[in-house]
Amino acid sequence: MRPEQLKAKDLRAFAVVPIRALKDARITPSTFLVLAAFCSYADQMGRTFVSHLRIGQDIGITKSGVAYHVRKLRKAGYIVYCKPFYKNQKSTSNRIVFDPKVKHEETIRSRLSAKHQMELAEAETRMKQEHEQAIATPNALNGLDRSTLMADFQSLTTDFFTSAISSGWIIHPDKLRRGSVMLANQASELLSEPYSDRSAV
Repeated sequence: MRPEQLKAKDLRAFAVVPIRALKDARITPSTFLVLAAFCSYADQMGRTFVSHLRIGQDIGITKSGVAYHVRKLRKAGYIVYCKPFYKNQKSTSNRIVFDPKVKHEETIRSRLSAKHQMELAEAETRMKQEHEQAIATPNALNGLDRSTLMADFQSLTTDFFTSAISSGWIIHPDKLRRGSVMLANQASELLSEPYSDRSAV
């Protein structure tokens, strides 16, 4: 029997949206809602590879409805294609255009603060490692995605630390983030191929 998969807690708290879209007559309220939803998944450079299906689930419209608004946003210059996050990436990478005058990703990266550049580099490295690990394991061949499980575990660990903080315990935010990633990696290493007759060792 397939074990019930825990849904990762949504940790998004805000979204940074191009302010010019508010005064753009081409952007209807529905199109702006789709833009805001994409922005909520974007990194410091405005990049995201969230699917149309996920956006539709977030705001309550169909996948084809999202695609319609994305076409409008591309035509209006708010969303552009960008380089994949990692080799052989199947999903489409997009970038939110905050400043139409800045067209190159490296220019956008260079304008980030040193702290944001370091956070971005860490996130990119972690994403590539999770992708490589998923490919290297049998779990990549079935419906139980290892990277999804790791994200779920990391979310649960973050919840644990957050609950401890609310109870009076102290942990530095950087240690909280690193600890949740480290524990998720360790938990992932304990997993063997699911739904087989072999016992985990």
